[in-house]
Amino acid sequence: MIDATVQEGLHAFQSNKVHLEAPAKWLKQGWKDFVDAPGVSLTYGFIFVAVGYAMFWGLKALDLGYFILPFSGGFILFAPWLALGLYEVSRQREKGESPTFASTCGAWRQSPRRIGIMAFVLLMVMLVWTQVAFVMYALMMGNASLSLEALSMDVLARTDGIVFLVSGSLVGLIFASIVFLLTAVSVPMILDRDTGAFEAMRRSYHTVIKNSHVMWSWAFTIGIIAWFGIATFFIGLIVAMPVLGYASWHAYRDLVPAEA
Repeated sequence: MIDATVQEGLHAFQSNKVHLEAPAKWLKQGWKDFVDAPGVSLTYGFIFVAVGYAMFWGLKALDLGYFILPFSGGFILFAPWLALGLYEVSRQREKGESPTFASTCGAWRQSPRRIGIMAFVLLMVMLVWTQVAFVMYALMMGNASLSLEALSMDVLARTDGIVFLVSGSLVGLIFASIVFLLTAVSVPMILDRDTGAFEAMRRSYHTVIKNSHVMWSWAFTIGIIAWFGIATFFIGLIVAMPVLGYASWHAYRDLVPAEA
């Protein structure tokens, strides 16, 4: 009985091994989805840009420009959940359907409780990251100006500013790694299967560890593309977010064995 239980547990956490060139294939497939479904892709892309602008100008209007950098990092941490509609686009295309924004934006309704749990977990990680970033700022840059323009100059011109930038980036990398471990395949899995949120997160962790040589390069690729999209004053997100969302769906398909 014990042996059977152990074997069942091992089977539940099986994942496919993928080759090192897999991320390039996922990006190619994501780009194909983008090109083949331009209307819905650009709609989602412009929504991401609009959210970025609303965050930027809203914080500026409230004289809270110093929140922009940590909130931008939090935006990336929360992105796996925000890409839910993009996963649905790829899922519908697999079934031979023609996805539209109306048919995909309600994807969360398929499993609202589980998707809500994922949103809560990501929100908590994002809030903790934001608080950690502010504590680090207070300890290292407490006497710097809080205006966005002056803060940017202080960070680059002062020794403690460089230390803050490097250490903040390293801590942000830790938070991003935790999110990647928990969400690499979990959100698409919840959308695609009758799988609990915590089970999906455990499965995601197992999958990343099993394919660590590939998955960490994939995480780095996602981070670089996403930061490039933000660094272009969010304009790059018009293409970057849809392509990454579709590519993440194809990664899920390659990594998680099909249900029997």
